[in-house]
Amino acid sequence: MPELPEVRVVVKHLKENVLNKKISDVVIYKEKLFHNFSANEYINILKNKVILDVSNYGKLITFTLSENYYLYSHLRMEGKYHFNNFVSQNNSKHLIVKFIFSDNSELNYYDSRMFGTFHLWNSNMDKNLKPYRTLGKEPKDITPKELYESFKNSNVAIKTKLLDQTCIAGIGNIYADEILFALKIYPLMPSNKISLEQTSELLKVANKILDDSFNAGGTTIFSFESFNHKKGNYQNYLMIHNPNLKKCKICNNEIKKIKINGRGTYFCPNCQKEKNV
Repeated sequence: MPELPEVRVVVKHLKENVLNKKISDVVIYKEKLFHNFSANEYINILKNKVILDVSNYGKLITFTLSENYYLYSHLRMEGKYHFNNFVSQNNSKHLIVKFIFSDNSELNYYDSRMFGTFHLWNSNMDKNLKPYRTLGKEPKDITPKELYESFKNSNVAIKTKLLDQTCIAGIGNIYADEILFALKIYPLMPSNKISLEQTSELLKVANKILDDSFNAGGTTIFSFESFNHKKGNYQNYLMIHNPNLKKCKICNNEIKKIKINGRGTYFCPNCQKEKNV
């Protein structure tokens, strides 16, 4: 699943290609991904709207439209945007929606797993209907004290807590492992064992790793492509969450993989000692 850096990269490319474009038509091929309005309502509402901005909150992409409308897009596992049908015919069966602009350019959304979602919201609607209303703050916005308060009231594993989007938005499986490895924190350590000082350091490390990944175009381990088949490069700099990496880059001991709350977790038993709990 694209995480915060990958979504930021997608947003960057979207802004470069579709900002200020007017939607002249919308063709929806798979209605199940569209929520809170019918497919016909989506089409009628989106027609003639101008894309004023593209941004993200955590992993959620927001298209700010004219007339106070907002289109929210979550890529989930395999969602991908392509501009001007920049995709092979072999993938056409995965086409979910086509946005056609007044200059005849197109933005197409593909999703082979069909886990992605779209929501439409207007500023006149109930704020409780906003898709991101339950999300926590992003790492760059949350304070150490705020995050520590969330940690100290929970005894779940710190890895699980970092993946909780209501606690902190945008960190996924890859970067949770990378952050904990950089801090030498055992991934099963209970969250309430993390000190305020460690929380402060965690946020510094998290923001550096996330920024470095964004600057490298995100991480492509299996299938991530940010835009028009463009892959990321940060996989070349991963320290621990890499299926091809067998030995720790720091101590040369064997990297272990375990399941924590159903998520594959890579760590070094020597650098991230359980006794540090």
